[in-house]
Order: sequence, then structure tokens, then C-alpha cells
Amino acid sequence: MSEILRLFDIEAVGSETGVVYGDKGVELEDQPLVWAVHALVARRFGIPESQM
Repeated sequence: MSEILRLFDIEAVGSETGVVYGDKGVELEDQPLVWAVHALVARRFGIPESQM
């Protein structure tokens, strides 16, 4: 997940609890993209969105 977000210049690092964003967090303009990537990954790999 974090690797996909970094393709879009969104600083993200995977952790045991999910994805941790950089110091700035996710900017407002990035939020729809982040939501869409989460939804696609969850559907593709059968991961409940609540666990992402």
C-alpha cells in the first residue's frame, strides 16, 4: 500500500498497524486518491477496509 502511494509522491510507510503518513500527513487534495487506492487494494486482496 505504501509503495503504491509513494508512486504518487505521497510519503507513506508501512507499519504493523497499517500505513503511516509523513510529517505533513495526507493533504486534502490527496484524500480521494488515497481512498481509491485503499478500496482497490482491499477488493483485490480480499482485505476488509476496516483493517487497512
